[in-house]
Amino acid sequence: MSETVLHTVGLRRQFTLPRESLFRPPETVFALNGVDLSIQRGRSLGVVGESGCGKSTLARLCMALDTPTAGHVEVLGRDLSQLSAMELRQARAQFQMVFQDPYGSLDPRHTVRRIVGETLEALAPRQGDGTSGVSREEAIGQAIDAVGLRRNDLDKYPHEFSGGQRQRIAIARALVTRPSLIVADEPVSALDVSVQAQVLNLMQELQQDFGVTYMLISHDLGVVDYVCDEVAVMYLGRVVELAGRAQLFAKPCHPYTKALFDAVPRIGAGRRSGADRASTLQGSVSSQTRQITGCAFADRCPRAESRCLDEAPELRRIDDGHMASCHFA
Repeated sequence: MSETVLHTVGLRRQFTLPRESLFRPPETVFALNGVDLSIQRGRSLGVVGESGCGKSTLARLCMALDTPTAGHVEVLGRDLSQLSAMELRQARAQFQMVFQDPYGSLDPRHTVRRIVGETLEALAPRQGDGTSGVSREEAIGQAIDAVGLRRNDLDKYPHEFSGGQRQRIAIARALVTRPSLIVADEPVSALDVSVQAQVLNLMQELQQDFGVTYMLISHDLGVVDYVCDEVAVMYLGRVVELAGRAQLFAKPCHPYTKALFDAVPRIGAGRRSGADRASTLQGSVSSQTRQITGCAFADRCPRAESRCLDEAPELRRIDDGHMASCHFA
């Protein structure tokens, strides 16, 4: 049985907004509402959904960059919330993150050598490496080699590179500690389409070479289809469908997932039938400052009934390896 690298249990996150009036209590944003996910070693999980559904909040919690309101995150079987500051610092060698914007995530005042090596300095400042027997300089060189850049690029600055090359530097920074898990938050959305495939191919090669496990946050179904083994669809802080990539793309079960697929333009597609148009999303996303008792998607769902407004559907098994939180899936 393969090892579980990432496991989240009942993950919730609430944010309190600044008070708008002295006479009204501050509002609360319910960003995550009980997320349970697992990723096995060497696999890739894609997390998709509209903006504001909680994808980036989930990523930050999995990286211990934020603290959950309830629930916990386990990486390689260790509950991150139970680790001391020193233990968490040492554990970070096993999980790293690649951020969305390769222009904003790299310090323009630092050389590539310092950018890639700063992770080692943060994890093992006294020893200077933390890579089990490999010198700091060699670890940086190996990471640069792995992402397809040259070692004579190490003394250059970020402004001397293209967007795709900058994202390769960001990936090298994440890879330098040889982590088991990399969380990539929209890693190619800021890049030209012609460069996106190169970066995605690189990520797949690194997975094969180093056995990296990925959580890929994206709004682009094409990216998820190309890279991921499993897909979790999120809506208003909840996982509404979870399945293998082939299963999900062949037969989506949740009305929200169907609507997402229906919204993707297709070359040569004619006018949609009435049944297809019925899956088009109606209205707008509900306010995240309101605690929803029933199905979060009920007010936009073409199949909603009175039961959906009062009873929240459980994420239940529809088929082997395919789960959906819909009363009628």
